Amino acid sequence: MKPLTIADEELLCGRESVVAEVVANCRAERHAVVSSQPGVGVSSLFAAGLVPALQRAGYIVVLYREWEGKSLGSDFLDAIAHAVRDQADPQFVAQGEPLDQVLSYIRERTGRTVALVLDQFEDYIRCQTNSHESDVFDADLGRVIAQRKGCCVMGLQAHALPGFERLTQHVPNLLGYHIRLQSLTAEAGAEMVRRVTGSRGMEAEPAAMAELLQATVVARPEGTVHPFFLRIALDRLCESEYRAKSNVLRLITIETFGGVDRVVLESLDYIIKELSGTQQDLLFRWFRILVSPDDARLSVTEKGLAEYAGRLNRFALSLLPTLVEKEILRIVHTKDTDRYEVAREGLTPILRDWWERREATLIARRRARFRVTSISVAVGAILLIYIVWLIIGMK
Repeated sequence: MKPLTIADEELLCGRESVVAEVVANCRAERHAVVSSQPGVGVSSLFAAGLVPALQRAGYIVVLYREWEGKSLGSDFLDAIAHAVRDQADPQFVAQGEPLDQVLSYIRERTGRTVALVLDQFEDYIRCQTNSHESDVFDADLGRVIAQRKGCCVMGLQAHALPGFERLTQHVPNLLGYHIRLQSLTAEAGAEMVRRVTGSRGMEAEPAAMAELLQATVVARPEGTVHPFFLRIALDRLCESEYRAKSNVLRLITIETFGGVDRVVLESLDYIIKELSGTQQDLLFRWFRILVSPDDARLSVTEKGLAEYAGRLNRFALSLLPTLVEKEILRIVHTKDTDRYEVAREGLTPILRDWWERREATLIARRRARFRVTSISVAVGAILLIYIVWLIIGMK
């Protein structure tokens, strides 16, 4: 499931206060940092909430999340120029000046301020480091923030904050305006259910909604709900109701799946079943080096995956593009080499559940084969003893 887009503003729930706080920071010409745990929804917040709000406030908004390229500086300026042409001045052409000068020129030419909304900034921290490109971009971004040439909002996952602090040499008060995005409240989760079903011409039974919000995989210990897993459940259930020609999301449909947890944790099964048996075996083997014991995703080189494939290594190079196309894996372009990792951190517990179910099936098959072999050996031994006894008796 992909994050919400600018066109999905009506589906964003429970984030009004965060959007208002960030917009207020921009109006005060302060930068803001938004962090969260995986799957809580920073990308959706930025695209479906912050971008339209800043545009209504009069800003030229640049939403950027392509951090892996080797030509980051020029790509970033191209994205800014495209946003200016699209939102303010169709004739604008970006020049090769430093970033702060470009933003000053845009303000002079259009009378409007550029708001840089930098999403998935953890990818920048990881992919652009210890290079001339990263040194220049760090300094350029620091000058923009320090001189208030434009507004800057950075979003990243909480685990990347230690690496993010390298920017403190350019922005001393880097985390002075730090917003930690939390999971949705139960009320916002219920509103999300209503909006998603309503967007599909459906409604949810009260019992079905209660089951969704109380499910183990969706509900958080502090009484909130996880938006990523809730949205996965909603999408699968709504699709099932659509195929059944029902305009109501029903409790009986949830029970048919085996509960909300099974709806979520088996959401990749239909994609994985499209792979051949050999490809599934290889994905099963790769899981151990792609996902850590605490369900964090790990980045592995193509060579590393091929070596770990063992006797299946001849299938590795053909499977990788397929897994990327199906959005199970993604490619991360680092300074030294390309690496592969699970496409979204929120998918790791779903992949783990698939892996555990497949492992249990394999173990059950091995035990069944062992039992059959043991019985066959025992029967054979008994027959042999009987035959020997007959022979001895005949003598």
